[in-house]
Amino acid sequence: MRRFQFSPARIGGIALLVLSLFGCTVLGIFVLDRLHQRPRTEDAYLSADIVHLAPEVSGRIVSLAIRDNQHVQRGQVLFVIDPEPFEYRVQQAEAQVENLRAQIDVQTNQVSSQLSRAGAEASSVNGARARLSLAQATQARLEPLTRQGFVTQESLDQARAETRSAEAGLQSALQAARSAQQAVRSVAPLRAELAAAQAVLKEAQRDLRLTTVRAPCDGIVTDLTIAAGEFATTGHPVFTLIDDEHWWAIANFRETQLSALEPGQKVKIYAMAKPDQPIHGVIDSLNAGVVPDEGTSAGGLPKVPRTLNWVRIAQRFPVRILLSDPPTRLMRIGATVVVVVMP
Repeated sequence: MRRFQFSPARIGGIALLVLSLFGCTVLGIFVLDRLHQRPRTEDAYLSADIVHLAPEVSGRIVSLAIRDNQHVQRGQVLFVIDPEPFEYRVQQAEAQVENLRAQIDVQTNQVSSQLSRAGAEASSVNGARARLSLAQATQARLEPLTRQGFVTQESLDQARAETRSAEAGLQSALQAARSAQQAVRSVAPLRAELAAAQAVLKEAQRDLRLTTVRAPCDGIVTDLTIAAGEFATTGHPVFTLIDDEHWWAIANFRETQLSALEPGQKVKIYAMAKPDQPIHGVIDSLNAGVVPDEGTSAGGLPKVPRTLNWVRIAQRFPVRILLSDPPTRLMRIGATVVVVVMP
């Protein structure tokens, strides 16, 4: 039987190979453990909120106080729409309000006199009713006496005339009392008209204020394609403002890494433009879902790729990261960054 004999050099080589494999295994386990503790991704970019600036009133731009890529402060004037037509509307609304106030003042003065007159007319009505009652009673008493010859026909005619006069006096007093009450009630419609006119005035004043368009936040002007003299329309954006008060990193992590991520974790971000300067941030939220490549609905039908896919690749999910005091010179929407989650 033949025996295999190994030279010392060969035995040393085998031992070195075994040790190398063992070392690589240990190193691989260490690296995997570190990657699990500190997930990272190079599939990430910077982002910020975008405001599409659109005027709330229409008109011709008479002043443009900005230029493309300019940094602006919250409340800074961006552009001004011709205020002249809106000033006319304010003046017209103010005139209507003043006119109604004058009418109400006149009516109020009339009402105060009508109130006293209404009281007097009420007394007149009561007096007229009393006179009518007395005249009717006198006439009723004289009619049988006249038939019996105890009272002359002239006295009866006089009593009847007094009754008719008392009836006319009562009707006149009632009409005067109704007129006085109507004068008192005539102020209420004017007050309603005044409230409506004041609302129109406030709206006109608001529109006049909105002719001066100000920055809603600190930001950077971009996509500026208008100039003074052009017509701006309500609701139609005239340029874009990048809100640089808050910057985000959108990092796409593999689904196998998501279990190690949660809101509130601190991260370090390295911009490709300056990879030696770390930017600090904190995880804000993890996206709840993405559209898969397979089984995607297309016109109500499932989309099934025709090629075989034998390798299952982990899906990536966006993670939103809020940056803390990021360097302004590195902040650009879409800039590539590397994200490393701190343990």
